[in-house]
Amino acid sequence: MYCIDKEKISIYGSKKDVNQAINILNFTDFFNDEPIDRIRIQNRIDEKKIKAIILYDGNTVWSFNTVIRDFKRYIKGGQMTNYLYKFLSLACGSIAHYNKAGWSSTYPPSEMRRFFQRNEFGQRVYDHIPLWKTDAKKIVKEIERILNPLAERF
Repeated sequence: MYCIDKEKISIYGSKKDVNQAINILNFTDFFNDEPIDRIRIQNRIDEKKIKAIILYDGNTVWSFNTVIRDFKRYIKGGQMTNYLYKFLSLACGSIAHYNKAGWSSTYPPSEMRRFFQRNEFGQRVYDHIPLWKTDAKKIVKEIERILNPLAERF
């Protein structure tokens, strides 16, 4: 595991993946405005398919495309990926349930709507996420759209 820190941004991964991320991220584009910076980083992760893990002030910036792709696969009865599991357990107001299999058995695909309406802290997942985590809020908004096309509103 290789790591580099640039002000509030930390990048983890193989040396190759970290160097790729450094070359793609133009650090002069960031203004120490976390909500705006997180969306900019998320967009670059998705546009350039950055493989390294990027943290802003110690918190993961999530790939919109990866979480949504993995979520759709899970809903269709597929396996839960490690990336989706980490997103759900770290960003959405859920405990880890020991491991991915434990989480999946507690919240199978048929229970996803219920979980997003009321997480383990009794809150709608979207409302649980702090305002500054704009990348996670963007993802959850899309998940709600996927889960709730015709049913009652969240």
